[in-house]
Amino acid sequence: MDITRNLLLPTWRPLLRAIRGPRSYSDSAVASLLKFPSVTLEEGKSKYVLSHVYIHGMMGQARQVIRSCPRAKYHLNIYETLKKEANKLGLCTQGLGGGYIEYDPQKKYIKVYGKSGVLGKADHKKSQAILHKAYPDVKIDAERGSMKP
Repeated sequence: MDITRNLLLPTWRPLLRAIRGPRSYSDSAVASLLKFPSVTLEEGKSKYVLSHVYIHGMMGQARQVIRSCPRAKYHLNIYETLKKEANKLGLCTQGLGGGYIEYDPQKKYIKVYGKSGVLGKADHKKSQAILHKAYPDVKIDAERGSMKP
């Protein structure tokens, strides 16, 4: 088995890829991924989820998105809503973590902190970068915090 793994697989894989050709995906799937909103944020304190959204088989081209909902009881509820939203467009998701967001549009301030009990702690620095692209004129702080909003 080791001989097969060491000699045949490295030789045959590139050959099979050359015969099959590159994977191609429909323009509609690519368009769906490109127009998928990167941030959905509501005013006030809320739970949020950081997730990858991607075309099946193209995890390397995934986009990181943020969803928040002040009415959600659990972070997993937010993720399930995101998953349904992506599936309608033929896209896949992978949860990266969660936390809490405080958004005050009058003060132009966003604070990202905490963690999800189920999904774990999101990378708040990545969340901060995504939020900064969506809200360039808003001050965004990312810090550690407890699970209490």
